Amino acid sequence: MQAVKATIKNGNVTLEQPVDIKGPVEAIVIVLDPDPWNVLVCDPRPRPALLKASNEALEEFLSGQTTLLDPDNLT
Repeated sequence: MQAVKATIKNGNVTLEQPVDIKGPVEAIVIVLDPDPWNVLVCDPRPRPALLKASNEALEEFLSGQTTLLDPDNLT
C-alpha cells in the first residue's frame, strides 16, 4: 500500500508523484476538505436551532452576561 498525494479536477485524478505500479489497481481516494467550517457556515438551509442559540448568545453578550474570548488566555 502507498499513500500518494493527488489532485482531483473535474472528476479526473492526477497523481502528484510517480507510482511504480503495473496494470490496473484498485485505489481509495480520500478527499480532504480544506475548510470544513466553510461548508457549515455557508450552508444556506434554514437552521432554526442554530439561529435561536446564536440570538441567545448575542443577547447574553449585549446584556453583559458574557465577554469575548481572550485568545491569549484560553486555558
